[in-house]
Amino acid sequence: MTLPVPALRLLHELRLRGTLTAAAEALHLSRSAASHQLAALQRGVGVPLTEKVGRGLRLTEAGQVLALRAERVLAEIEAAGAAVERLSGTLSGTVRVGLVQTLAINVLPRLLTELAGEHPLLRVEGRSLIAENSSVMVASGQIDLAVVPSYDTVPLIVTGGLRAEVLFRDPVRLAVPYGHRLAGSRHPVPLAELAGERWIAGEAGTYFGQLAEALCRQVGLVPDVVHRSSDSAVVAALVAAGHGIAFIPALAYLHQHPRVRVIDVVAEHAGRDIVALLRPGSAGRPAVQAVLHAFFNPGPRPGLEPA
Repeated sequence: MTLPVPALRLLHELRLRGTLTAAAEALHLSRSAASHQLAALQRGVGVPLTEKVGRGLRLTEAGQVLALRAERVLAEIEAAGAAVERLSGTLSGTVRVGLVQTLAINVLPRLLTELAGEHPLLRVEGRSLIAENSSVMVASGQIDLAVVPSYDTVPLIVTGGLRAEVLFRDPVRLAVPYGHRLAGSRHPVPLAELAGERWIAGEAGTYFGQLAEALCRQVGLVPDVVHRSSDSAVVAALVAAGHGIAFIPALAYLHQHPRVRVIDVVAEHAGRDIVALLRPGSAGRPAVQAVLHAFFNPGPRPGLEPA
């Protein structure tokens, strides 16, 4: 029995994303085309691969088994391509990289310039993402590499059989408005001194959104979160205007804002690792390794610590 690779890729996407609509969108298929492809695969194997649950579909036990096998097949195909790329002797091709906002702003432009100088035949395509979606995007093949944070307080959950490599360390600090009672502090501020403050935090349900609560919990504080945004520019504007204080990664560069002061805090686990997620099958690609190496060497930037 020969199973078509596109159908196996669809089954793999269905396992990752949970709905046929989402799987079809990821593969740029109409839902009708995806349904026909899935039906043909089921006829080919002779057993049901999905079952209806309400208005959606769920993989049967046979579907789960085949989807896991499909993941291995796709990984082997990718590994074969990596082997050919290594033998070609020329570093070229395309690497698709997804990054969270702070990295896309403060790291990606420099990295693209360096790679263009060192490897002129290499094409790097960048896109923004949120950390919560990164594993699915890499595992499904939408991108080859995700560069995302893993907070000490709320570590990144890695799924899809991906490899995770720590690139460098990014401390978490406290941002307060110019003129705040703590703005002139020359020493790290104990968390207990933050009682009674109003807070700006990340969007609820995100890793960044859980940071303020997790750190304040160390000293029995429940932060009064007044505003939520995962956009560092919005956080900077709100802090500068005196509408609250915020825990913010050093890489956000809020210390450059003229109306914001950034202070170290006395707290356990007040930091995050910047992590690269990649598929095992693509890890051997010279092009991917070149991009990864550039992230491993981020160059001197204030506030960053080596991993």
